[in-house]
Amino acid sequence: MEKVIIEVCCGSVDDVVRAAEAGADRVELNSALFVGGLTPSVGALLEAKTRVDIPVITMIRPRAGGFCYTDLEFETMLRDTRELAKAGTDGFAVGFLTAEGWLDEERCKIWVEAAGNRELVFHRAFDIMKNAPEEVLPRLAELGFKRILTSGREPSAPAGTEMIRRCVEVGVVEVLAGGGVRAGNVQELIQSTGCWQVHFSCHMKQSDTSVRGAKLSFGIPNLPVSRQFRNVLI
Repeated sequence: MEKVIIEVCCGSVDDVVRAAEAGADRVELNSALFVGGLTPSVGALLEAKTRVDIPVITMIRPRAGGFCYTDLEFETMLRDTRELAKAGTDGFAVGFLTAEGWLDEERCKIWVEAAGNRELVFHRAFDIMKNAPEEVLPRLAELGFKRILTSGREPSAPAGTEMIRRCVEVGVVEVLAGGGVRAGNVQELIQSTGCWQVHFSCHMKQSDTSVRGAKLSFGIPNLPVSRQFRNVLI
């Protein structure tokens, strides 16, 4: 088996720095991890790149929810992609589906041109698409994607080991297993799937005391202001 690659999902530059210090091989930079990760700012990427020497993969996702975007959302994604490429990202994570849940090949083609010569990852939109892996993975490779991020079409990667193994066996793209990966299950996950790349999201709660006692909430909806927190990697 090849060396196991550890990728850490980060929601800030602080997270990126801590991940690198902890020995991560690669990071995925996002904003708004509490909704699954959205596109980070150019400033966040620039700051991250000045502070770490490991590859930084940048999420391209303009909003929470599904992966069938309006025309203006798609244009925004293209603009974000070009600007983040100029800022020096090592790669991108993205996913495009049709309204019916199939791979949107046309938008993938357009977006890949905007991404340029970067590592391209098709993220967990793969986990809800209707295409079978044997059919869609070769097509993703042809489109220019190097890797997929997947939990095996289950809520967690440990629950999706059969599908992850199936994707590994197709063999045309790298498989990055993510979703519910923890220190206590990662060894079994690797052994049972043959997957040699894993994606962690390891966070703790850290209070921002500036909101203590406030009547207004500026964080996650319906969470009391006394419990608002920032995602900080440990």
